[in-house]
Amino acid sequence: MIHNFATMKKQIFLALSYVLITVNLFGQYNSVLSEGKWFKISTTKSGVYKLDYSSILSLGVTVNNLQISSIKLYGNGGGMLPKLNSDFRHNDLVENAINIYDSNGNGVFENGDYILFYGQSPHSWRYDAQSSLFKHETHLFSDEVNYFLTTDNQSDGKRIGQKQSLQNPTKTITSFNAFSFHELELENLIHSGKEWFGERFDSQNSQSFNFSFPNLQITSPVSIKTAVAARSLNSSVFSVAVNSDPLQTISVQNIVSTYATEYAKASSKTSAYIASSSNLSVDIEYSSIDNGALSWLNYIEVNARRKLKMSGNSLLFRDATSLVDEVASFELSNANVGIRVWDVTDQTSVVEMPTLLSANELSFNDSINKLHEYIAFNSSAYLTPSIVGEVANQNLHNTDIDVEYVIVSHPNFLVPAYRLADFHQEKDDISSIVVTPQQVYNEFSSGIQDVSAIRDFLRFLYKRSNSKLKYVLLFGDGSYDPKNRVANNTNFIPTYQSLNSTHPIYSYVTDDYFGLLDDDEGEFINDLVDIGIGRFPASSLSQANVLVDKVEKYYAKESFGSWRNDVVFIADDGDANDGNTHMWQADSLANIVANNYKNININKIYLDNYLQESTPGGPRSEAANNAINNRIDKGALLINYSGHGGPLGWTAERILELDQINAWNNSNKLPLFMTATCKFSYFDNPEQTSAGEYVLLNPNGGAIALLSTTRLVYSPPNYNLNTKFMNTLFERIDGEYPRLGDVFKQTKVLSGTSLNNRNFTLLGDPALCLSYPEYEIETTSVLDTLKALSEVTIMGEVMGENGVLTDFNGTVYPTVYDKEIIRTTLGQESCTPMPYRDQNNIIYKGAASVVNGSFSFSFVAPKDIAYNYGAGKISYYAVSDDQEPVDAAGSDDGFVIGGTADDITYDYEGAELEVYMNTRSFSDGGITDENPVLLADIFDFSGINTVGNGIGHDITAVLNGNTASPYVLNDFYEANKDDYTRGVVSFPFYNLAKGEHTLTLKVWDVFNNSSDATITFVVADDNEFTISDYSTYPNPFSNSTDIYFQHNKPNQNLDVFLEIYSITGTLVYKYEESYSDNGYRIGPIPWDGDDEYGGKLSAGMYIAKLAVSSSDGDFTSKSIRIILLP
Repeated sequence: MIHNFATMKKQIFLALSYVLITVNLFGQYNSVLSEGKWFKISTTKSGVYKLDYSSILSLGVTVNNLQISSIKLYGNGGGMLPKLNSDFRHNDLVENAINIYDSNGNGVFENGDYILFYGQSPHSWRYDAQSSLFKHETHLFSDEVNYFLTTDNQSDGKRIGQKQSLQNPTKTITSFNAFSFHELELENLIHSGKEWFGERFDSQNSQSFNFSFPNLQITSPVSIKTAVAARSLNSSVFSVAVNSDPLQTISVQNIVSTYATEYAKASSKTSAYIASSSNLSVDIEYSSIDNGALSWLNYIEVNARRKLKMSGNSLLFRDATSLVDEVASFELSNANVGIRVWDVTDQTSVVEMPTLLSANELSFNDSINKLHEYIAFNSSAYLTPSIVGEVANQNLHNTDIDVEYVIVSHPNFLVPAYRLADFHQEKDDISSIVVTPQQVYNEFSSGIQDVSAIRDFLRFLYKRSNSKLKYVLLFGDGSYDPKNRVANNTNFIPTYQSLNSTHPIYSYVTDDYFGLLDDDEGEFINDLVDIGIGRFPASSLSQANVLVDKVEKYYAKESFGSWRNDVVFIADDGDANDGNTHMWQADSLANIVANNYKNININKIYLDNYLQESTPGGPRSEAANNAINNRIDKGALLINYSGHGGPLGWTAERILELDQINAWNNSNKLPLFMTATCKFSYFDNPEQTSAGEYVLLNPNGGAIALLSTTRLVYSPPNYNLNTKFMNTLFERIDGEYPRLGDVFKQTKVLSGTSLNNRNFTLLGDPALCLSYPEYEIETTSVLDTLKALSEVTIMGEVMGENGVLTDFNGTVYPTVYDKEIIRTTLGQESCTPMPYRDQNNIIYKGAASVVNGSFSFSFVAPKDIAYNYGAGKISYYAVSDDQEPVDAAGSDDGFVIGGTADDITYDYEGAELEVYMNTRSFSDGGITDENPVLLADIFDFSGINTVGNGIGHDITAVLNGNTASPYVLNDFYEANKDDYTRGVVSFPFYNLAKGEHTLTLKVWDVFNNSSDATITFVVADDNEFTISDYSTYPNPFSNSTDIYFQHNKPNQNLDVFLEIYSITGTLVYKYEESYSDNGYRIGPIPWDGDDEYGGKLSAGMYIAKLAVSSSDGDFTSKSIRIILLP
């Protein structure tokens, strides 16, 4: 170890620096950008840069009487920020030493004056003492380095001074370490990971790459490292030659082409070469017996020794072979009087070396106890920086200590981002700050895009004394490509990508990185997140507004409902060899809820419960699709899925697909999704929008948020994380329910640090609190035993911390369930029949008034209850009538259901039915779209049977006479408020075929008297605007007639124009109106037979021309005849 002393001094320096930085870093002070005028310039390669008078003018600097002493340049140089938090990095922009040429010595910056400074490349080199080689690091996020110019008369700027001359050198240095690399970032092989590959080779292909090292020291070997990758079913070989001399053979293992194996194999090799020329031609040839093989060059890295001899106008040099505690003389040949030498080891504190020119040899002395870097240059070497422009003042370093929530927003989304911050301030009293990535970069990474800068900013806030930071929202989509190499890129907020970039299992994207804030964290070595992190994957302003709209609506009055008591578990079946894995995992999660959170009602959609049909595209289950759609329509607090999936949906049977997601219309009943499946929310692929993103971005429904997966994952660790999630979701923290960020953080911490866990990302607002009902409901009176055909009255109260809420007035929605039963799945594919608990047979579902905190409701228990005795369950949900409502929930299982009542008043009459499609204005034979809603008003003196225990006694809908596959609607009936004799069925159909349909609804009352009703309707083509049943009644008429028509554009604004003409073509009456509702029928439009001015028209025939235009740009028209009688 020839540089132990230098290493020890460096360690002492870094330790002291870290102490100072720690003291400084987390205090509250002002950024240098907080005041004054600032201007940004950029560099792309290392060298001496010149800013002349015209450049200063083009920046926008006020040059009138500009004092040279006031000019300052700030910047932190090139290279990426360190990942490990404890490693040194600058706290803010640091002033750089510069040199200013004052042509007339008057101290004023004028035409002819210029600034010189040392600017760097974004790509860096580090010396590896073990291999005695320099290794390059390509900046993953930027191809330029930024510097900030300001003028400040309050103090003099930092200038390049002359280094103290050292005497009595003991060594002479006449050669130096040189290096160069070739690396093109052209292709990310699996759209994941940090590594990008360059030139592509086919199975038989060769390419050449040229390097030049002027004045190469041919007595020293050249080190050449070649890094490659290949995708070949057989092992393959890269042959590398230099100047036609064979150098190395790189063998690359074959790949196994399956779903979860490495896409390509990477390999590299370092070899020494004795060169006889300063020019090196590196020839690479690839060969494989697999004709379909592909291969790539990653990079070529060359280390060499060059003579310390001036070549060209500038020379960067350093010597790593002589690190001892001595003084050396550096002797630069081929020099002239115009050559200057700067020590640029610390690019912020460049100093000029005192030199001595003798003949054509320039020499200087310097200590070699540490590695120095120098640049020798003449006036022809100056490079020109790029002009960026003025930078607005900012001061993130002085962020308020009370900030709990940071929103890092792309500039395109600032308006909705501020709207979200204001919303949480008003609703939740959460203090927020909205910042842009560039603002963060300006203060924490010298203006350069770097994912670590955002993490460092959050850490700066987190580590301050009494910090309240809890949540961060990344407001903008991400991409695996931070440099916009992919068309239509979505790099709005950068992502942290894994080093592995070839294996679909070990490569990942994770936003966890932004929450690794402790000193020893940053490299994912047992690191745990310290704050809640969410992302809004918006790539347009309209999407950004949708996401904030959904948050606001989630809190709104219209979103209150009994769906807040419901949790849904969905499980894949066994497919080829999974057996019952996904189902038992889902069922175990459901049991956690059932055993610990009694207020929650559990709905289970297990694929093995639904018969599958064979299709040319594979097995399908329309019934499972419909079950999911119906559940989305009814609403749920949480939907938790376990099973196979991908960016296009769930399961091989495609029980969830993109079209299905985009058709959801549940904007007032938005669930949280938990998806323990592969790649469902692969948000960082600009070339594809994932299913999870569609779920979140659906403007009409979908989800409020997702804790979802971005890459391939495995079932066992998924189950572990999901278990921790379920154990966290309903647990209060300091008496308050957790916000999504709290749930995210706690779930991540409890489930450990495995790579699998990093693939779970929160797409959603981390400051949002799920719609947990605020207060409790208790039963005050219920019979010990509810018997069949007994009339039951139940009473209860809404409770607060101090007793009954006497100011609570509103509606309670009780659901009374029969006893828990054991059901068994079908045992299809590799599954075996699996028993599971279920308590979803509804005895009564209705609504009752809450007055001063108290309520009661009555019903007749159906004849079809299970006659054995066992515990029933009442589920309560109540919402107040206030403009800003509050709600409550509760449950009761302290009573028994079973047996038959003793005193029964029998009912022998069936129910009365009125059936419609979509709205009550529907008329038989009318038109609908392909997703109509069955609507039925039902009356029966005893109430309707919904329990589902009796064979053939379900509420059913039969479509087109298909009695073998009825729709069971028990869950879709609800009794009217305070009246169990009346109720409504509301049931959505999906993807009905175009054309005429017949639907028969059959219901049974609690005494098992049946009734049915039939309706016909026509599903119209959505692609063609249609008007039908355009009619008027009465016709002929004397005093007044009403005009009606049907259409197939529900939920759109329709502009209706009605013009009535005489038989000779004269316009006699005109009507214009806009309509917007969810129905398909418009009317009545009355006409009393008068003209536009109120005059009575003559008897006769008239033509009524109807024209309708829709908000999506469609137009259609139709005419009928109307006869006006005398």
